[in-house]
Formats: sequence, C-alpha cells, structure tokens
Amino acid sequence: MDIRKIPVFAAITQRMGWLTQRQQVLAQNIANSDTPAYRPRDLEEIKFGNLLSPGRKLKLAGTSAKHFNPSDVSKTGNFRVSTQDETYGIAPNGNAVVVEEQMLKVAETRINYETMTVLYKKHIGMIRTALGR
Repeated sequence: MDIRKIPVFAAITQRMGWLTQRQQVLAQNIANSDTPAYRPRDLEEIKFGNLLSPGRKLKLAGTSAKHFNPSDVSKTGNFRVSTQDETYGIAPNGNAVVVEEQMLKVAETRINYETMTVLYKKHIGMIRTALGR
C-alpha cells in the first residue's frame, strides 16, 4: 500500500512541498538584499476557497485512459511565484527587500513545516495503532 495515496498524507506532502519551495524563494530574497532594484518574491498560497470560486472549474484527475480530459490534470508541486508589491520600505538603490520581514516569513515557514511533520507522524501512529503494531 502506497501511503502517499491516502488523501491526508497527499495533502500534507503537498503542503510540505509548498513550504520547501517557499523557503527557497525567501532565501533568494535574503541573498539579494543588496542587489539594486531587486523586488522580493513569495509563493502564492493555495487556498481551498479559491478553488471553489464561481467561474473556476475544478479539474478531475484522469487515472485511466478511458477518463475524459486526462491531459487537464493539474500537477502538484507547481507553485506560482509572484513579486511582492507591498513592502515596508524601498532603499535608495531601488531594493525593496527588508531582511527583518523576510526573516519573519522564514520563521513562519519553519514553524508550519514542523507542524506538518508532527501531523504526518501522528497520522502514521494512528495507522500503526489501527493495525495493532
């Protein structure tokens, strides 16, 4: 049995992937804190409510060649990077990276990743309990 096919584990894994990619983007922002005209970037968070907004169609996953539109299946792990428009300040050289702001986001991302790790371990423990191990 592939544990990644259980919906709760798939959701946790996807969230952990998003958090990992966000950490990389934030690290790039900090690394470019002295680059002239650099604008900080961040990943757009995937929100379930946005998937249900009017006019937006949910795509079904095609697990068989007999299903309709299997090519329209959205792939996990593709997160949109956007330039941060609102910042606390802009340096005279045009750089808009505020290191303190980026460090707060890094800490938030780390805490969220640790939370996902704990949830993953708790669900594994529940499965082991259910199996009698």
